[in-house]
Amino acid sequence: MFRTTLAGLRAHKVRLVLTAVAVMIGVGFLAGTLVYGDTARAAFYDDLARAARNVDASAGPERVPFGDRTSGFAEPARRLDLADLDAVRAVPGVARADGRMAERLSMLDGQGRLIANFGRAGWAVSTPGDPGLSMFDVSAGRLPQRAGEVAVDATTLEESGFRVGGPVSVIGPGGRPVALTLVGAFDLGANKRFAGLSVAALTPDDMRTIAGATGYAEIVAAAAPGVSERDLADRVQRRLGAEAFVLSGDRLREAYAVAAAKYVDGFLTVLFAFGLVALAVSVFVIANTFAILVAQRVRELALLRCVGASRGQLFGSVVLEALVVGLVASLGGLLASAAVGWALLVGRDALGHAVRIDRLVVAPSTVVIGLVAGTVCTVVAALLPALAASRVPPMAALSAAPLEAAVPGHRRLRLGAAWVLAAGGALLVLAGTAAPGFLGVPIVFLGAIGLFAAAVAAGPFVIGRLTAWAGWLPARLFGAPARLAVAGARRNPKRVAATTGALAVGLALMSLFAVLLATTRVQAERELDENFAVDYVITGGFVAGTQAPAVPDAVLDALRGRPEFAAVAGARTRGAQVAGRRAEVWAMEPGALATVLRPEVMSGSVAAFGPGEAALKRPFAAALGAGVGSRVTLRPRAPSASPVTLQVVALYDDAPTAGEVLLDWSDYAAAFGPAGPDSVLVKAAEGVPAETSRAAVDAAVRQEPRLQVSSQAEWRAKVTESLDRQLLVFSALLGMSIVIALTGIANTLALSVLERTRESALLRALGLSRAQLRATLVLEAVLMSAVGAVAGIALGVLAGVAAAVGLIRQYGHGHPVVPFGQLALYAALAACAAAVAALPPARRATRTALAAAMSPD
Repeated sequence: MFRTTLAGLRAHKVRLVLTAVAVMIGVGFLAGTLVYGDTARAAFYDDLARAARNVDASAGPERVPFGDRTSGFAEPARRLDLADLDAVRAVPGVARADGRMAERLSMLDGQGRLIANFGRAGWAVSTPGDPGLSMFDVSAGRLPQRAGEVAVDATTLEESGFRVGGPVSVIGPGGRPVALTLVGAFDLGANKRFAGLSVAALTPDDMRTIAGATGYAEIVAAAAPGVSERDLADRVQRRLGAEAFVLSGDRLREAYAVAAAKYVDGFLTVLFAFGLVALAVSVFVIANTFAILVAQRVRELALLRCVGASRGQLFGSVVLEALVVGLVASLGGLLASAAVGWALLVGRDALGHAVRIDRLVVAPSTVVIGLVAGTVCTVVAALLPALAASRVPPMAALSAAPLEAAVPGHRRLRLGAAWVLAAGGALLVLAGTAAPGFLGVPIVFLGAIGLFAAAVAAGPFVIGRLTAWAGWLPARLFGAPARLAVAGARRNPKRVAATTGALAVGLALMSLFAVLLATTRVQAERELDENFAVDYVITGGFVAGTQAPAVPDAVLDALRGRPEFAAVAGARTRGAQVAGRRAEVWAMEPGALATVLRPEVMSGSVAAFGPGEAALKRPFAAALGAGVGSRVTLRPRAPSASPVTLQVVALYDDAPTAGEVLLDWSDYAAAFGPAGPDSVLVKAAEGVPAETSRAAVDAAVRQEPRLQVSSQAEWRAKVTESLDRQLLVFSALLGMSIVIALTGIANTLALSVLERTRESALLRALGLSRAQLRATLVLEAVLMSAVGAVAGIALGVLAGVAAAVGLIRQYGHGHPVVPFGQLALYAALAACAAAVAALPPARRATRTALAAAMSPD
């Protein structure tokens, strides 16, 4: 039987090629994600570990956790000083040591505007005293060597329009701009130590005079030959004492490795999940292929029974075929995984997540996982067809009528499973829509999986009627070829159901995410419009060595005098304890509540808002159990401030700030001290273009370059762009499962052509032309893809709407959004791809000689 099985594989290579292709795609994508993960993790580690290059011991001014040492410099009350650096240099075993200064420093772009990221200023670092211990590499020009020179990180150089040799301004002491000469740029690579902020390199003297540095944020040392990193770190720790915290180079690089994994593992988890989806769709195709092969070989299998083969041997023969195909295809998938991994890296670079790649990393674990996953999935998918093969009776070899191998009771089992899965899936979907917040989303997904599985199980019972409905119009438009195509698709419902099931699952997942992301995009834009009833927010920038200053009155006056704005108001925000809970407390200047800047009041009123009163944001009020008429106690964070009791007069939902407790302007001043506004809220007048209103804002703040202007329109564009990118990524990843499903359709058609060779020849003999036969087979493929696409999209939309309803109920209002145009495009692409996939087997069927095709054997 072993030799017979291998001979059968050699004799029917063409029948198994497309099966192997389906496995190769699934394994290639799964292993490719692992190749991507290993390669990207290594690249991130190489870039992150640049700051630890040649470092055997690193000393910080306080006990910073290992992970935090890689993600940003601490801002402690004290720094390490020159005496500490001299002490480290004097430690036995230290070959060389250097101090690294790091302080906050605001930089201005080429238009004189503050460069900030999410409201935070950038960093200034000192040039290395020892080039061998530098944390960065020079990418253009040189590093500063004298006062008045500066180098910036390569990202800031590119995004801000600077050029080497030109001027760069930073905000120095007292908030005054300081002009410097740009002499070079340096590469931080993937190092997120500075959280994506602008970084300027200055000489140590300029660090003290411009950035206000008082010492070192870090002291690094290299060991002399023969001294271990651990011994050196222990010696440095003893010399500096308990107020410093010292890491060995190995421990520091270990922290960088953990940080590198954080930048890769989240995306890798998503990719791996889609790889499993692709492999699951492959299982559909594999099971369908082996079921067709067993059905075609009923007489051959029965003949083996006649000559003495047992049921176990037939079962083992089919499983062995699956094992060989799975192993060979998995090896091919591993070869393809390198290309997949590289494509993922290039794609992530195109989406703005650049990773510098020197080599692809293929770990032994990736090889093992790919081989095991592909082989096991192929064998598992072939178990049911193998069981059917073992049930073939020996007398089938003598029968002239076509027989079908089947498992007794399989119909009842399938029907019962379909009902159970459908009921369980529907209950989970209903439970998910009622669950609070994001907790309901995974529940809805589990329910959707149950519904998908139910649809696949029930497919053979409904696919004939669905195909008849789908083929009603084509049968009347295209005549005999279309009617034959409908009859061909209905002839073997189990085969068609398995084929369309694979396509339906892939399209269902794509439709689910399309509905969710479309709903999320609309909800995000609506929430931006409602939560931020302003077009611009102007805040005070960062000044070295000081707190963020108030917005000058001159800026407020300039804004109020512009006709482009409907409302301008100063606001203050501060954290405090309200009824025992941490909350953001805010207030607007008198009169602002009578303008369009008024928050959206859900209950109560702020029409006569005054001292001793408060308005609470609705979710915060719910957390406190407070309502209109309740009294709450405000405790400012200042130790000398006294608690204040306030009466709640209104609950609001959307507001021009993210504050949770609104106070009267006078109450805010009494609680936190008198001061000017720390932000200005600006609403453009109706009909004023965004470009015009932004130009008016820029003109008003031009004399105060430290001020930061945030634009709601810019935020909306960023959110929309981000969601569009996510949709593109999800669609591309899920498209892999569609490719596999279409491969299954091509496989089914190719095997169907082989199975129906005599039938096709008979149709030709009765007068069907080659073109008509080709059209029949192509229409059959299109009908199968249309049924699978409609069923999959319907299930995906149902699950997507259910998940979206749960999210909207908790986090917004409105209704789910179904992107009909996008879903129609999915269906059209599936039909076109199926037609293209059907062309090769259709061409083969039309080229078969009639006499040879109609012979008995």
